[in-house]
Amino acid sequence: MRDETVLHRLYGTVTSYAPGTGRVGFSPTGGHPAIPVPVHRIVALTGDRQRRGNGQAPAHEPYEG
Repeated sequence: MRDETVLHRLYGTVTSYAPGTGRVGFSPTGGHPAIPVPVHRIVALTGDRQRRGNGQAPAHEPYEG
């Protein structure tokens, strides 16, 4: 248990989703090792800004895994 809630911004790629365990596989940018992230700890996921045109706000995208 933690005394306080802390939000972290992670940059990288969602690599998998395991509904049985409720975990998302996440590969951080910068060559860091992949990590499992419990779904109940995720506040939001956003799409890839580089695939959007100029002037388009980054928005939610469905995960196709």
